[in-house]
Amino acid sequence: MSLNLLEHVAFAYQPIWGASRQLTGVRLRVRALAPDSVDAVHLLELLANAWSDQAPFLLVSFVEQSLLRQALVVSPHDNLWLEIPDFGDTPPPGLPEAVARAHRMGHRLVQDAPLARARPLPATGPGVHRYLLHLWPEQVVQAQQALAQAGRSPLLSGQLYRDLGQRTLAVHALDQRQAWGVVGWPEDDVLRDHARYGVPVDKLTLVRVQQALMREASMEVIERLIHQDAVLTFRMLRLVNSPVFGASREVTTIRQALMLLGQRRLRDWLLELMPGAAADRELLPVRLAMVLRGRLMEHLMDAGVQHDLATEIYVTGLFSRLDRLTQEPLTTTLRRVPLSEPMTDALLRQSGPYFPYFDIAQRLERFDEVQRLPAVCEAAGFPLEQVNRALLRTLAHWRNSL
Repeated sequence: MSLNLLEHVAFAYQPIWGASRQLTGVRLRVRALAPDSVDAVHLLELLANAWSDQAPFLLVSFVEQSLLRQALVVSPHDNLWLEIPDFGDTPPPGLPEAVARAHRMGHRLVQDAPLARARPLPATGPGVHRYLLHLWPEQVVQAQQALAQAGRSPLLSGQLYRDLGQRTLAVHALDQRQAWGVVGWPEDDVLRDHARYGVPVDKLTLVRVQQALMREASMEVIERLIHQDAVLTFRMLRLVNSPVFGASREVTTIRQALMLLGQRRLRDWLLELMPGAAADRELLPVRLAMVLRGRLMEHLMDAGVQHDLATEIYVTGLFSRLDRLTQEPLTTTLRRVPLSEPMTDALLRQSGPYFPYFDIAQRLERFDEVQRLPAVCEAAGFPLEQVNRALLRTLAHWRNSL
């Protein structure tokens, strides 16, 4: 069954950001198209075989309770955690006993629950049991008051938190309460500080590019580092296409820009950017989510050895949320750099050959709308197995580099 299993499930995902503000885990939503066509034994085995010790941990969240019950009785896998839904005060018959048995077997479990109902979890075996907590409005107020008055925080230490919505709460959870991770980064609140001038270039990326230049790294390495920051990528393309620079033709890729600039001019330009660069680490999840979308689109296309094609589709994903960083309409921002017609069609007109990759990548991020993905893939002519494999490759091969 495992050979064809990915034809019968739909995935969606949410990044889990850790204390370093990098990707520490991934919450994977799993929905079976027909429950009888999928069994959790083979699915978990497939996921475990796709994963590695270097990848972020994987938190598997089943839509169907029947698959969760199957998963709780199989042997646990390294790097895989199982999410227990919030069933309130009346869990389904037999589920608490199944969870207790899974814990005794050594499973890693995460219980979704509001903070108000969180209670100490019993140690009933070699497994690990943690919470994925969300706050009700009264807990938000209580946490804010504790921060303002240096009082006792209601947040439990060592747990996952989701949908905190505020920068101060996310920082408090990760830095003061040693939260395991945050699901749903408070992007709107973080970007509010940059509403007037937009987000600057990332200082750490500038440093890493400079270091790579000093050790005479390859052009591929330099290009990959620059592509870690959408703002730096945009600013470089704008530079080499400006009238002041005087290029004889449009420069549409960072590789072309590197060849045109040369190492000395590139170093000088990076030094000029350094005073205005940002070292705000709360921006890192915002930047990395854009990189994650770009890599997912790249895997969806599977361009193979066609470097230019793979780069175009990656940058399409990277630039798809550039308006969030520049704080201006995407049409205005992209007018300042030359992009290929398929890129502008996808980003500005929701059409063209790149748009299906962009559309599917966006929908894979919508955790609570996983049921809509199969119809979208079918309409775009994408086999569901191809989409699922692209997502797993993207996540399993992720290495934090900033």
